[in-house]
Amino acid sequence: MKMVALSAFEDIIADLQEIEKLSLPEFKQTPLKVCYTNDNNTETTYDGSGPPLPFAASKIFDADILTWKRLTAANEDCKAVYEITLDVEDSSLTFKAGDTVGIIPQNDDSDIGFIVNHLNLASTVDLPYSIIIESNIKGSKLPIHIPVKSTLRHVLRYCVELRSLLKKAFLLSLSRYTKDDEERKILEYLCSKEGSAAYTNHVLNKRLCILDIFSIFKTCKPPIEVLLGNLPRLLPRPYSIVNSGLKNNKVMKICFSVMTSNNRKGLTTGWLERLILNREATLENGFKNMNISIESQSKQKVSIYLRKNFSMFCLPENLEKPLILIGPGTGVSPFIGFLEEREFLKETNQDIQFGDVHLYFGCRNPKLDFIYEEQLNTYLAKGTLNKLFTAFSRVNSEKKYIQDALTESGKEVVKLIKEGAHVYICGDLNTMAVEVKEILINCFVEHGDMTLEEAKAKISYMQKEHQYVVDAWS
Repeated sequence: MKMVALSAFEDIIADLQEIEKLSLPEFKQTPLKVCYTNDNNTETTYDGSGPPLPFAASKIFDADILTWKRLTAANEDCKAVYEITLDVEDSSLTFKAGDTVGIIPQNDDSDIGFIVNHLNLASTVDLPYSIIIESNIKGSKLPIHIPVKSTLRHVLRYCVELRSLLKKAFLLSLSRYTKDDEERKILEYLCSKEGSAAYTNHVLNKRLCILDIFSIFKTCKPPIEVLLGNLPRLLPRPYSIVNSGLKNNKVMKICFSVMTSNNRKGLTTGWLERLILNREATLENGFKNMNISIESQSKQKVSIYLRKNFSMFCLPENLEKPLILIGPGTGVSPFIGFLEEREFLKETNQDIQFGDVHLYFGCRNPKLDFIYEEQLNTYLAKGTLNKLFTAFSRVNSEKKYIQDALTESGKEVVKLIKEGAHVYICGDLNTMAVEVKEILINCFVEHGDMTLEEAKAKISYMQKEHQYVVDAWS
């Protein structure tokens, strides 16, 4: 077996030597059959209306990128965070602070090229195809996101998620088209009952995708139908809108950080970064707060649509209510829209006594990744923002997080909530959002004269009344 696979799965090889028979899931043969034509008709059609847009509140609009700027320092100690400004003047999009858009992503050219080369699809990838469903096979059905007519390149670019985690049934199918015995046995072990721990450790925890499988298991070369039948849909990615459409609905701003996993940049964030850097610019062009116009270059388009705001992550109708905004890192971005909208409403409702606004922001180092620092200080000076609490985790030997800042000001937090404050949290669902909830419960107990049960009930009531709203991602 290839050295790459040997080094990556040494523990599995040892386990396999002690197992006589594996308990495998049921193998399901793919009912799809791709037939190619030479009629030059590459139009994409679905069996029906095609896959719906999740939580859509508008149709898709192709927006030009007007400008962009890098919000973090060009430093290896912090992630690249960008803000892009989209031209939506000719759209029918109506949005407010707190709304989100869905960005229609596309798979990377290098990922597509790798699949094409590995499966020897060069001669067919751009040919028109039609898909036949073999009805004699159990579970014969075309996945809703796979066009009945199109080209493989279109499907690989826009329709399937090449970086999705691999289910066990998919791994079993892949093993059936793996020539090398040791490679095949490892794939079978990963999807077996006996290899359940190995599946968690090697596939789930390491987030292996089909690109990784083909890189490691060189002789795994299934028919393209196996991929079409098992790869999930390439879903739109939700992003918070940074600005308020009440003040200016001609442009829309989006903030994003470029994530990296398994030495790959994030699918959508990496694509957006390549768009704005135009594939030729270097990171030297992206110093913090540098605005770069794209008007002189060929316009780059991003397909977007407005999403329904089911969570009510928006300013309360009662403008007199205080606000507590909690957003570390890029979680602060929708609150820039909140403050912009709040300032606009103040100017147009001068007879109303607006409630105080307290904002909690955290990052590693204020010299590297304090995004929107200038805007926040401006809102602070104007009185749109009344207090700004910060926490920096990489400045002194003693790390300080946004949770610490909340604990330190717990008495003030409880006082504002008793005055009817609305609490908004934006950030990571699995860590920050959970810990913030626990801290607020502790604040009620310590400073609000409540029992633990009463504090938990208070948070639950606030959630039910949309007084405690979370916009989080995992």
